[in-house]
Amino acid sequence: MSHANQIPEMNDRLTVLVVTDVFWPQRTGGISKSLLTEVEGLVDRGHEVVVITRKVDSELPDHEERPGYDLFRYDSPPKDRIYYQLYPLYSVYRLGSLVEELHRQYDFDVGYVHNPFQAAGLSRAAADFPYANVFHAPTPREIELDLERGKYGWKAPFAQLVNGLIERTEANQLEEANSVIVRSEFMQTQLFDRYERIDRSKVERIPLCVDTDRFAFREDPRKVREEIGLPTDRPIVLTVRRLVARMGIENLIKSIASVTEQYPDVLLAIGGKGYLRSKLESTAHSQGVANNVEFLGFIPEEDLPKYYGAADIFAMPTEQLEGFGLSTIESLSCGTPVVGTPVGANPEVIGGLDDELLSADASVESLAHSISRWLQNASVDLRHRCRAYAESEFAVETVVPRITNHFQELVEEQSTRPSDGPQSPR
Repeated sequence: MSHANQIPEMNDRLTVLVVTDVFWPQRTGGISKSLLTEVEGLVDRGHEVVVITRKVDSELPDHEERPGYDLFRYDSPPKDRIYYQLYPLYSVYRLGSLVEELHRQYDFDVGYVHNPFQAAGLSRAAADFPYANVFHAPTPREIELDLERGKYGWKAPFAQLVNGLIERTEANQLEEANSVIVRSEFMQTQLFDRYERIDRSKVERIPLCVDTDRFAFREDPRKVREEIGLPTDRPIVLTVRRLVARMGIENLIKSIASVTEQYPDVLLAIGGKGYLRSKLESTAHSQGVANNVEFLGFIPEEDLPKYYGAADIFAMPTEQLEGFGLSTIESLSCGTPVVGTPVGANPEVIGGLDDELLSADASVESLAHSISRWLQNASVDLRHRCRAYAESEFAVETVVPRITNHFQELVEEQSTRPSDGPQSPR
């Protein structure tokens, strides 16, 4: 398939070390899922890929041979142990020796790290190759927001104390990295606002990508609804989010109360799990829309494309800190238009298709107005536009060449530097 914005790709074969806190399928959302798509895209283009992650379950093997790449795990406290929360320290002190061992075997050209404590572990390794540190979001700010919403309970004082360490670690590792990758202009601004000492010249903006084959186009949402148990005779608004602070699910539920004035049988289907679920269920009852809201819980990944394709519109009601929105481009790839708040990266990702899909602000009233408007204006033509936009801007064929080109630049820069023998990546 031809993509209008496809980037010509450098042809040199690279050996890439990918370091991530958790990986598919032990963690199925967010970073893990988008990274899997990138890894498979790198492999498809002939690059050698090795993934390192921590062992989240003691029963998992230390090494797996997966189609086209190798996956290694280092020991880390399992989730059922009282000392599980110490896992970042295990990343700092155990990752380096594994990297050194594997570097002797694979001779890595470049590293691609996705977690601040693992970046600290990588920087301790005696292995001379450059690496990119991906700044997905300011980790300390995410913890601050969760603290405000009561996520940690009696552990809150401990979480506040640890958060200071996290911020110092993240700052140090971003400074040490050969490059910093951000996923949106919004997140680039967040980076510079929080960490003023970052060298701006080493920051590269590359969006997330979506597997457009897996998230296939659905022209008629009603044709797939019976298969997944959704009604065929009601307008459906879908959102798939972690039920945690900053996601805006409470405002979305409140907005449905206004939407029912024009669409009394509208159904808001909420996929995802999180510590705010009981509170959100109470909100639906107090707003009088319990019959218009269905909590789907965790949606298995193999079913997720069907849910996207079954909806009339997808809602992205973020209140704060939307770094990109993987579910946005997954929905668009399936042809389902996304209505979102003008928060974080939503104006870039959603607005790049049509500014009118953004609500005027993040208020309940504005969100309700936009949902009602686009339920009325949903069309086959709009669904085709959504799909074409996803293919053009976010397909693997467009994004992965940008990643590999950036890796090639890091390798070339490294080759021009004088070397005094083995050293840490930076």
